[in-house]
Amino acid sequence: MPLIRHNGKIRGRWGLFLVPANLIFGTTLSYKLCAGTSTADLFYWIMISIMILDLVLDLCSTRKHRMEIVKDWRSVLKLYYKGWMIPDILAAIPFEYLAEVFQWESGWTMALRLLPLTKTFKVSAVLADLQVILQLPRAVMQMMSLGYWAIQVIHGLALCWWVVGGSPDSIDTAPAKVAWAWEDDTKTQLVQKTIAEPETRKLDNGEIYLRAVYWTVTTVTTIGYGDYSPSKDNNWQIIFTIIAQVAGVSFYGYIVGNIPVLIANRDAARAAFDSRNEIIGEFMRVKQLPLAMQDRVRDYYQYMWESRKNVSDTEVLGTLPHALSVDVLVFLNNDILQKVEFFKGVKEIFIREVVGMLRTEAYIPGDYLIREGEFGTCMYFLTNGSVDIIVNGNRVAGLGTGSPFGEMALVSGEKRNASVQATTYCDVYVLERSGFDQLRSRYEDFDKNVVEITERRAAANRKAKEERDQAAAAKAAESNDSNPSSNA
Repeated sequence: MPLIRHNGKIRGRWGLFLVPANLIFGTTLSYKLCAGTSTADLFYWIMISIMILDLVLDLCSTRKHRMEIVKDWRSVLKLYYKGWMIPDILAAIPFEYLAEVFQWESGWTMALRLLPLTKTFKVSAVLADLQVILQLPRAVMQMMSLGYWAIQVIHGLALCWWVVGGSPDSIDTAPAKVAWAWEDDTKTQLVQKTIAEPETRKLDNGEIYLRAVYWTVTTVTTIGYGDYSPSKDNNWQIIFTIIAQVAGVSFYGYIVGNIPVLIANRDAARAAFDSRNEIIGEFMRVKQLPLAMQDRVRDYYQYMWESRKNVSDTEVLGTLPHALSVDVLVFLNNDILQKVEFFKGVKEIFIREVVGMLRTEAYIPGDYLIREGEFGTCMYFLTNGSVDIIVNGNRVAGLGTGSPFGEMALVSGEKRNASVQATTYCDVYVLERSGFDQLRSRYEDFDKNVVEITERRAAANRKAKEERDQAAAAKAAESNDSNPSSNA
C-alpha cells in the first residue's frame, strides 16, 4: 500500500479541517470537565473518531527528514514516534468513556482525562505544514496561529478563573429594600432596617463561563472595568489575578507589537509593487512624459502584477541550479513548445537546450513587437495573447497563442518585411540570433524544419505580395477608368 504524500492535496485539506476541529475538541472537553458535565455522548465520539483518523493518516503519510523524503513504513513510524505520536495517541483514547465505565472520580483520574489536551500544541506544526502545502504567505499563517493561540489563552484563563471561584454563580435581579424604623418599642432612635431581601438568580454553566471570559478579556487587555474583581479574602483569586495580569500584558504587548508587522508583510510582493509604482510615477512626473505614455507604462506594470505578481521568471529561476531551472522551464512551456511548428519531431534534449536560451517579455495592446524595415536580431514565440501582422500599414493576418514569428529575417539576414502589433496583452519568449544559429548548427532536424518552413512561408509571402500588388493595380485601374479627365 503506497503512503500518502506529506505535501499532497489530501494532507492539505485534512490540515485545514484538523485545526478548527482540534480547537473545538480541546475547548469543549476542557469546558465540560470544568463544569462537571463531561460525558461520552455522540459529539464526543465524533471528535474521538476524528483524532483516530488523524493518527491513521499520520501513520500512512510520507515524511520529510533532513531534506529527504522518507517512504518506508519502518522509518515513518520511527520519525512519527519522535514527533507527535504520543499526543495523537492520547487524544485518540476515549478517557471519558473509561471514566464512566470505571467511575473515575479522584484527582489523578482527572489528570488522565486532561491528557488529550496535549494535542493542542500540535497545531503549530500543522500550520507550518499548511504554509508549505498551500503556498500561503508566511504572514497569513502567522496571523492564523496568533488567532488560534489567542483563543486558547483566553479560554484557559477563563476556566482557571472559574475554578478558583472568581466567576459568580448567581446575580442579583432586584436589590434589597431598606427603610428607616424605630430601633425598639420606646421609639427613641431611628435605624435602617432591611424590609425585603434581594432577589437573586442562579446562573447556569454557560453564563458562568461567559462572565469568566469577560473578566479574562478585560484583565488581559488591561482595561479592567472593576465590575468583576478578585475577592479580597481569597488568596487564590488574588494570586491568579496577578498571574493573569502579567501574562495578559506580555501577550497583549506581543499582539500589538506584531499585528502591524504582520499586516505590512502579509503580501510582500504587493508592497514591493506599490513601492515601485510610486517611484515610476515620480519618474514620469519629473520627466514630464505625455499622459498617454504614462497610461501605457502604468498598464504594463499593472499587467505584470496581475499575470506574474511582479515576479519575473529570471528572478526565480536564476537562483536555481541549471538542471532544475531547465526542468521547471520545460514543465511550464511544454504545451506551448508542442504547438511551435519549428519544434515538431525534435528530440527532448533539443527542447531542454532551447528553453535555457529563451527570455520572457510582455507587451500591452498597441505595442509593436516588430517594426517593418528594421533589422532582425531575434525571433518570438507567442505564449499568451494575439497579434496582428501589418504590411505597409495594412493588416494582412493575425496570430494566436503558440505562434512563432520573426524568424524570416534571421534566416535571410534581410530587414523585417512586416510589422507585428499586439492586439491584447501578450507574453512572448524571445530567442536571440546567436542561440538560433547555434541550434541550427547542432541539430539537423531543427535546421531541416527551419529550411522547409521558411521556404514555404517565403513562397506564401511572395504569393500574398503578388495578390496585394494585383489588387492594388486593379484598384488603380478602376480609379483611372472612373476618372477620364485624369487620363487625358
